[in-house]
Amino acid sequence: MFRMVDDAEVNFRGRSLIVSRVAGRTWLAVAFLAASVAFIAVVMPSFAKAEETVWICKPGQADDLCAGSISTKDAGTNEPFGFERTADPKVDCFYIYPTVSSQDTPNANLDKDPEVKRVVVQQARMFSRVCDVYAPMYRQDTSPGVYTERTEVAYQSALSGWKDYLENYNNGRGFILLGHSQGAATVARLIDEEIDPDPALRNQMVGAILPGANIHVKKGQLTGGMFENVPACSKMGEYGCLVAFSTFKGEPADNPPFSDLGSGYWAYDMPRPSSDEYEVVCTNPAVLSGQELLTPLANMDYLQSPPDNGVESAFWISFPNSVSASCQREGTKHWLNVDLTTPINPLLSLIVQETASGNNWHVPEVNMAENNLVEIAQLQADNYTTEQVRIERLNKKVKELQKQLAKAQKHAQGLKAKANKLAKQARKAKGKRKQALQRKAKTARKKAASERKRAASLKKRIAGLKKQI
Repeated sequence: MFRMVDDAEVNFRGRSLIVSRVAGRTWLAVAFLAASVAFIAVVMPSFAKAEETVWICKPGQADDLCAGSISTKDAGTNEPFGFERTADPKVDCFYIYPTVSSQDTPNANLDKDPEVKRVVVQQARMFSRVCDVYAPMYRQDTSPGVYTERTEVAYQSALSGWKDYLENYNNGRGFILLGHSQGAATVARLIDEEIDPDPALRNQMVGAILPGANIHVKKGQLTGGMFENVPACSKMGEYGCLVAFSTFKGEPADNPPFSDLGSGYWAYDMPRPSSDEYEVVCTNPAVLSGQELLTPLANMDYLQSPPDNGVESAFWISFPNSVSASCQREGTKHWLNVDLTTPINPLLSLIVQETASGNNWHVPEVNMAENNLVEIAQLQADNYTTEQVRIERLNKKVKELQKQLAKAQKHAQGLKAKANKLAKQARKAKGKRKQALQRKAKTARKKAASERKRAASLKKRIAGLKKQI
């Protein structure tokens, strides 16, 4: 089995770019403005075991690819767009890249090939405006489409990177999960098996942005499909939820590679669900970012291959409000319907022509919505961080009240014991001494009752705060 591609030569700023377009029903999430041909060997490798992680993005690493330039210019005005990294990111991002390897084996090795660097820069680097980005190399399936043994090798390799991150770098921080196509499917399974069943990890999950993977939910609902607890995002600023979509310009053809559970991409270790009960998730990144339209971003130095010696000179290009988007349904299909807005930027039009396959915008769909996706991540991170501050404040108050409660309960017990002792002494005494001891016992009992009442009030306050948490 092999992938058929049609190559086209494009001249950009006097530079000849060879761009490939994937054909056929089995799609690959290839690097932005790039695709590759790979032949699939008959012999399958054994399942990947835990191994030392090779990071292509990791904060503080000398060759952290996500630490490069994010300087951006407006494609229309040529003015700087003003993107900056936050000095102290409050959350992390964990990214798994799509199928890009041109290696001629069923599973790729961990070499940082140019095509991997291209897609990591195009898809993941901009998220460093919001978070510390961690991206492991993994033994990806070089020809995905349906679940096979080589898919399991890829998943176990990525899972090893996730566990390394969680055990050695996370330190209890919130995280945003990122991926596209095979990368999105890999992360979706990770959520299903590692995060969705674990309340503690769900509380740390700020969000997941996973387009192009046919992730499913019950029809017309936000959960109940692949995940029982993690919902699809439904409103601006919502965190702890999933952003996913499959992008087409107009209705997908019958049996499309994406948008329909009955056909095309399925890289999950589970049967395909019924298209009568379930549908592919579609969340509109324009709406979730608080915008009417999508704003594409493109790194001009990584269009064809990484620049010599990794030294970048060209700006990123932004195409503000250049793509319309809306979620649509037809039959068993559920997709993000897109189109270029007028006036159409010639460069953006060229990008779409050379990366899309007919009306299927799977390959460029991350970059077509890149700025919106980063803005969604920022909103999620801000709201999550604000909520964590609120929860921390409430937890601190709970601890203070619990100390007061323990003190009140101890005081009440001491007063009760004192009252009992005085009453016992009064029973043995006579005359004025008896009366004095009885008065003291009565006073001690009143104080004990007052402390018990105070303790009951503290318990109610603590219960109320815990409900708010």
